[in-house]
This record gives sequence, C-alpha cells and structure tokens, in this order.
Amino acid sequence: MKKLYRTLVILVAASCFYAGFAVEKTSAQTRSVVKTTPTPKPTAAEQIIVAAPASRIRAQPKLNSAQLSLVKLGKLLSVLEKNADWYRVEYAAGKSGWISKTLVENYEIERRDEIYRKIADKFSKVKTPDFATAAEVSEFLKTAPVLVKNDSLKADLSFRRLRVLSAALKAIPFGKGEQFPYKNFLQANGKDAVYSEPSGAWLVRSELFWELRKKYTALPVAEEIAWEAAQNPIPGECEGYINCQLYMLREMEGEYLNFYPNGKYSRLALDAVAASLKIMVAQMNNKDTFTPLADNSERAEFNRFLTELRQIISKMSLVGKAKALQQINQLGEGYK
Repeated sequence: MKKLYRTLVILVAASCFYAGFAVEKTSAQTRSVVKTTPTPKPTAAEQIIVAAPASRIRAQPKLNSAQLSLVKLGKLLSVLEKNADWYRVEYAAGKSGWISKTLVENYEIERRDEIYRKIADKFSKVKTPDFATAAEVSEFLKTAPVLVKNDSLKADLSFRRLRVLSAALKAIPFGKGEQFPYKNFLQANGKDAVYSEPSGAWLVRSELFWELRKKYTALPVAEEIAWEAAQNPIPGECEGYINCQLYMLREMEGEYLNFYPNGKYSRLALDAVAASLKIMVAQMNNKDTFTPLADNSERAEFNRFLTELRQIISKMSLVGKAKALQQINQLGEGYK
C-alpha cells in the first residue's frame, strides 16, 4: 500500500511539472508574438494649399471673426480640425486659426501638377490685375515650375510668370518705385526687371523670354514665348537714330522671324517690320530730320543690321516680303 502511495505521489508531481512547463512555454510564445507584432504607422496629416492671394486666417470659423493673419497663394497648411465649411490649420509655429474652404484646395503630392495648373489657370490669365494680386501670383509662379514634374507644365508656368511679372511692373505707379510695397517687390525681382527712363516704366528683361524659348524650344509653347518676346518693349528711346531703330527691329520682330520665318505670327511680324522700315525711309528722305552716320563704326553696324534683316526676311514664304526687302535696299542706298 505504501508503495502504491509513493507511485501516485511521483505521478502527480510529474504531471504538475509538465503542466507548469507547458503554461510557461505558452506564455513565452505569447510574449514572443506580442513583441514581434509591428506597430501601426500614424496617418499623415491632411494638407491643403492656399488657392487665393492674401487669404485670411480667422480666430473662429465664421466670416465676421477676428483676422489673425494673411497667408500667401501656394502656401501648404496642415489641417488640425475641420467642419463643413472651414479648416483649422497651423499657419505659423505654435499658432492656429481657421480658413474658409473656398480659399484652398486639397493637397496631395501625387496630384501636384494638376493642382498647380488649376491655380495658375485661375489667376495668371487676368488681363489687368491689381499690383498686389499680380505680385503674389508672380511669386507663386516663380517657385511652382521647380515643384512640378511635367516639362510642358514647367514651361507653361514659367511663361505665365513672366507675363504676370510684366503686369505687376506695369501696375507700379509712375515715380513710386522707391515706396512700399513697390520697392520690396523690385528688390526681390531686380534681376528680372529693367527701368526705362524715357517712359518711366519698369519692364521685364526681354532676354528672359528668349532664354525660356531656347530652354523649351522643342515644345509648342516655344513659339508663343518668342512672339511675346517680340512684343516686349526694350528700354530706351531712339529719337530718330537709325542704328537704334534697326537694332530694336532686329531684336524684336526680326528675332521672332529669325526663328519662325513661316510661323503662326509671321504675317503680323512682317507687317510690323515693313511699317517700321517705312518710317525709316520717310525719315531718310526728310532733309530736316535726316542724320547721316557719323563714322565707319556706325556704318559697319548699320550694314550689319541691314544684312541680318535681309537674310531673315528672305527665308520667308509670304508674298509681302518683297516690299520689306525693297525698303531695306532703299535704306542701304540712302545712307551710303
């Protein structure tokens, strides 16, 4: 009986040992599973992009609420809270406020090209924008091309920027360039603008258009850029000086025809060239206004301009080119 009792005790002890071992093993396995389960990544903050110049940030989500700040066109904002008509956003470090949904677009990096084109379409085609609007749109379009992927869109945004910059410069009141906010704008765009003393106006540098045309020469927009360059005024006043007049003609409509002798605007360009040459011929025939070339260097420059214009116009297929070529020959004879 004692032997049977000792056997039972041994069996129970063994059973408890194996049961405890199994529980410990299961717990270890459970801990192992918990340790290797990946932690879910936090969802990225929703972003919006400001789609209107000088957009207001308000203290509360209502139009009559106090204005906290203004945010510029193209600024990205992180959404902290939203309701049906407003977003609460962080507009500066540690500062938040509400912006109307009518002033923004939802921003997704994979849709950036589409979003930037939409914003540019909305504002860059306004013919006569006020200075503040034109200046802010110009700033947005200055940075936008480096952020988009499509080359055609890069070219389009860069071209629009030059046109909007021109509108902003034209909106600067005469003699006010040294006053705020015009002075700040001119300092920020000093490399792209030039002052024309005779007209008292600021102009976009024409070489920017021609450089842009060269950069995107393979794209259809290149000819549009060239024609805009041909219409962009060159600073200064010729005051009847023949070499200056020929220079202007060569660098504007003449340069367009140099690249596009039979292009979309070749008729308009040729008509402009012929009209300018007609004035020069009449000036040459008027003894009261005729000023002969002073020296050999002026004569060499004069002949170079005539030769280049003759070569450019000769490449054209338009019937009307004969008149322009005749006028060039008349000038050559008259200034011998």
